[in-house]
Amino acid sequence: TEKMFDELEAVMKSVGWKGTNETRMLWNTDFKNRKIISEFIKDPLLGKKRLVSMPDRVSNTVNTANSDAVYRPTVVNCYPGELNSLDSWWKQWIGFIFKNEIEVKKSGIDKKIKMYEMFQTIKKSKYPSITAEEEAISIPLQTMCLAIFDAILVHMMNDIDAKNWQKIRSDICLKLNHQKNDRTVDILATTY
Repeated sequence: TEKMFDELEAVMKSVGWKGTNETRMLWNTDFKNRKIISEFIKDPLLGKKRLVSMPDRVSNTVNTANSDAVYRPTVVNCYPGELNSLDSWWKQWIGFIFKNEIEVKKSGIDKKIKMYEMFQTIKKSKYPSITAEEEAISIPLQTMCLAIFDAILVHMMNDIDAKNWQKIRSDICLKLNHQKNDRTVDILATTY
């Protein structure tokens, strides 16, 4: 929504990112007018440019210095919090990306960082579909695209089955992720 973009723009400016004005222009002239499925989720250029997958790669599930995992508030991981509404999700998302500190190992040293500090420039030399102009603003641009992606998924899941989707996801995460090592040991112990 416009209100969410205004808040995103303000927090991106507050951390000193360059390219926020250009990102606002792309929001106004392109992204806010797109249909969510046919023109955003299914847009092959977003994939080729890595505008969602690059920030997702570093923020989806992060292993902390003490080997715990922290999860971005999104549908596509094992985030344990409630994502019952866009407003609730948005507060959690902004907090995770820009406000909360996590402790990670960098070159063998424990370091406290905020998630946005892990985002990297998307280089045209590696991803030729991205334009030079987009490369120059790729950090705020990919952050906006990640926010749009996550917002679409939260909206869709709450629209489809607000009552049950989070329980189903939680059960899947429990069985496939959180108990994976125990289940593997059990299989090995009883099968071999």
